[in-house]
Amino acid sequence: MASNSFYSFPSEYDEELYWARVSRNLGWLGDTEDEARARQTTLRDAVVGVAGCGGIGGSMVDRLARLGVLKLRIADLDTFEYSNINRQLGAGFGTIGKSKAEVVAEEVHKMAPDVAIDVFTGGITEESADAFLEGCDYVLDEIEPYEVKARYALHRAFRRSERCKFMMTAHVYGNRTFLWKWTRDSMPLEELLNVPEDEEMSPERAEKLMSRLIPEWPTFPADSMQRYWLIERATCPIIPGAPPMAQGLLLDRLMLEIAGIAEQGGDTMDFPVSPGYAMVDSRTWTAKSVQGRWW
Repeated sequence: MASNSFYSFPSEYDEELYWARVSRNLGWLGDTEDEARARQTTLRDAVVGVAGCGGIGGSMVDRLARLGVLKLRIADLDTFEYSNINRQLGAGFGTIGKSKAEVVAEEVHKMAPDVAIDVFTGGITEESADAFLEGCDYVLDEIEPYEVKARYALHRAFRRSERCKFMMTAHVYGNRTFLWKWTRDSMPLEELLNVPEDEEMSPERAEKLMSRLIPEWPTFPADSMQRYWLIERATCPIIPGAPPMAQGLLLDRLMLEIAGIAEQGGDTMDFPVSPGYAMVDSRTWTAKSVQGRWW
């Protein structure tokens, strides 16, 4: 399979088993059993694409399957390395050098064989982006932050898509999770990042990129240490506890929006769209929502 750029795991659907495995969702999806089952059916029938199977993306595939979404499309061209073991689903001594997308798809389909998974082992490119978006109702952009060319290709394909309703991203930095949302009317990623897609990564380019992806740098560790990783090494350091926090926030918000209950209860607020963002920091125990342009 590793030589293929695309293949699929078909769904092995059993109605009785499906409702048994998602039964505990229903207590939070409606005021009545019928209402809750109708919303779970909406989740079941949605097609969600996950671009990037790293620390957040790989586990999002798992969590979406556990939520009861039965149609997933995933893409990643990378293979596992030892530094992935501290956080990524499927990463281990036995999978070093193997395709992230393949390993994630195999693990998730083994866990829930009723989930159909389309696998793009060639990742997202200008040539594959439209095919990946085709048929998706929602897409999660979890491509590595320094992979600007692939991210731009994905976002351009989203804006060309007639079906995909919106895209979301969660990324982590230290103890912070940043959540972003893109619609066709929001600021495009290219304008938000404002870096050319074909330039080699340089300290100057990395600094500009990170100033947009991380609107608020934490006060610990020292700024010099943060710049050493982000700018000089062009690598985002990640602690194991950060991606699960991001996954939970992203999955929960996506579930609320797909099921149409984001505004239920009278105590909710509009989720910001690009260039706005939401941020949660587990070290300072703070959360905030930023609407509109912030620079």
